[in-house]
Amino acid sequence: MDNLSSLGSDAVQAVVSFPALSSAVALLLALLVYRSCVKPRTPTPKLPVVGTPGTHITKKDIVEGARKYPDAPFILPMSPPIVVLPIGIQDEVRNLPENKVSFTQEHQRNFFAQYTGIGDHRPEMIKAIRIDLTRHIASTLPDLQEEVRFGFDKEIGECKDWTPLPLYMKVLRIVALMNGRIFVGRPLSREEEWIQSTISYTIDCVKARNAIREHPVWKRRWVTSSLPEIQKLTHHRTRGGEMLEPIMNAQLSKPSFKEKLHNPDTGDEEGNFIEWILKYTPEELRNDPENLALNQMVLSFAAIHTSSMATTHAILDLATRREYIQPLRDEIDEIRKLDGEEIDGDGYVRLKKDSINKLRKLDSFMKESQRFSPPIYTSGTRICTDDIHLSTGHTLPKGTRICFPSFAVHTDPKTTTYSPAYNPAGYTPPDQFDGMRFYNLRNMAGKENRHQFATAGPESLVFGYGNHTCPGRFFASNEIKIILVELLMNWDFRLKGDVEMKGGADKRPPNMEVDLVITPNPMAMLEFKRRKM
Repeated sequence: MDNLSSLGSDAVQAVVSFPALSSAVALLLALLVYRSCVKPRTPTPKLPVVGTPGTHITKKDIVEGARKYPDAPFILPMSPPIVVLPIGIQDEVRNLPENKVSFTQEHQRNFFAQYTGIGDHRPEMIKAIRIDLTRHIASTLPDLQEEVRFGFDKEIGECKDWTPLPLYMKVLRIVALMNGRIFVGRPLSREEEWIQSTISYTIDCVKARNAIREHPVWKRRWVTSSLPEIQKLTHHRTRGGEMLEPIMNAQLSKPSFKEKLHNPDTGDEEGNFIEWILKYTPEELRNDPENLALNQMVLSFAAIHTSSMATTHAILDLATRREYIQPLRDEIDEIRKLDGEEIDGDGYVRLKKDSINKLRKLDSFMKESQRFSPPIYTSGTRICTDDIHLSTGHTLPKGTRICFPSFAVHTDPKTTTYSPAYNPAGYTPPDQFDGMRFYNLRNMAGKENRHQFATAGPESLVFGYGNHTCPGRFFASNEIKIILVELLMNWDFRLKGDVEMKGGADKRPPNMEVDLVITPNPMAMLEFKRRKM
């Protein structure tokens, strides 16, 4: 348990003191416990190994391996080990069928989908996001702006004087409120039981996964259902179904719902997310509230924590790189003057729907923050479901886990986007933080719609690439922007104790890392004070 104790007593105390805050810490603790107790069973091809077995795998290992073996695979000695493929064969691998390499089976294996629901294929949810939510993304903006104001008032409070608060915990709850407003609607989205359930489902799944792994394979089918961790997940779904059932029944009873079942892609009228999920749900499951609850919990697993972490990273970067705060505030003011403003039903000012996408400097800062602090240092994780033969001349046996070195791609001056030749007039080396990097790139002729926060491609891999690109990235981008706009326009903020508000990149609370997973420091305290307008 030496690795466990190395996280420090402060991190452990965070788990005890702040239940909502504990998810990031508990995830890292769970990974440490598993990594220290379970021996790898994944096939290990004869390839060079980068990193020391039995120690933490770091971003330095990723970068070192990618630089040393740019055209060949190498192994990261994790538990279980994973083969990192050269970035040049991305298209080759992503075009392989599921019976060769599988994204789904890797996640099903990793999280025991038959028990947790995580990794299980849920086409109704994916379609609701990819088709309907994306189609109606603009219609969510007024509700998100209203909910972010409610969330700040509830979680940050009056703050007439400088008030220290745990940043990640507060952001997590604000994101949960905003997601709930869109995914289930009020009043359920503001009920504390619902908020807690959607926040805690992620870490409860990790706990359940690790509890299952403590038992040998032959024994799991008999003992799994009786594990307290599995019973807790069952409670989430059962209780979630009870809370969702009245909403589900109301949607199914609408005369217009039956019309949409016959042609779900017809029309462009606004709907709500539960209706969208139900219209894609198989008929035999459409009246099952627990199936609907599982969809919602899986969605929270994917959406709440990733958006919260990206937002927290961005706020920490603003607090420590304070030279960006005023230019971002000026941009918001300029867009408000140019587009005008709307007044909501409570008399509050909000940005117009078209204004959010015009915040190019803010989008750039978010992308640069995420480039330095991604949720994970690799991308495209798959498992080989058959022996595969690569164009590099290597053969990977069935059962091999594979990925690509995304962090190395995003920090390599040889990558086109980050090369001196791509934008010589405004070049900043990729090992330096430049919050206006992507704003400057988008000002280049023909690049106006590239290099956005939500961009997914061979040189922008945070949201994936190809068939498994994150379908909710446009929603997440808007959500994070709306939180940062509320923060910048209505609040002053600083690192705890930074009375002179000098910031300093060296003062940024360090991220927490275990192997390839990165989270913002859950102990980071920021001080808030409401601005006088």
